[in-house]
Amino acid sequence: MQHLIANLSNAINTDLHIPITSKEIRINETKNDSGCKKVILKSTSKNIFAFSLDYQLKNKCKMFPFLNQSLGDITKINDAIIFYKNGNDIFVLLIELKSKDLGDYTKQLQAGKNWVLYLTSMLNLTFNKNYQIDNNNIRSIVFSTRKTQRKKGTKRENIKFDKINDLLISEQQCNETFYIEKFLK
Repeated sequence: MQHLIANLSNAINTDLHIPITSKEIRINETKNDSGCKKVILKSTSKNIFAFSLDYQLKNKCKMFPFLNQSLGDITKINDAIIFYKNGNDIFVLLIELKSKDLGDYTKQLQAGKNWVLYLTSMLNLTFNKNYQIDNNNIRSIVFSTRKTQRKKGTKRENIKFDKINDLLISEQQCNETFYIEKFLK
């Protein structure tokens, strides 16, 4: 478990890394017409790694060149994936930035979860490790501009998640700043 963050950093193409500056992760939506432009996630930990499969690679190629691109759902990706190590526990946050129309975001989140499980298996194989992620530690967060009842009451309460199709999902307001640790309790 000691080298999870370093192994992730080595395994993921550096073009896809999301920089962590002053313990902040800034996730930006690249679509010009999106009302949900960004979200800032702050952390108190150094044991964190973030990347986006939504970024453009410097070497232009399809993200999944080995898959049939005409099957749209097979290449669904998340706006960001964050690994957070807390002691022996590994948490994963699957991040989606949406405007008012959420569409079928559950398919994107399920694709992200499947990809994380595959990545974990490949890390175990490559680095001869035994990383395990508890299903309850994979959390999905949809940030949107849609006016919804927040899944939290006061600043002291932790974020609440709904279980939808075997995914733990929380919808939050976009274009704001959050502490990652609130999503982990």
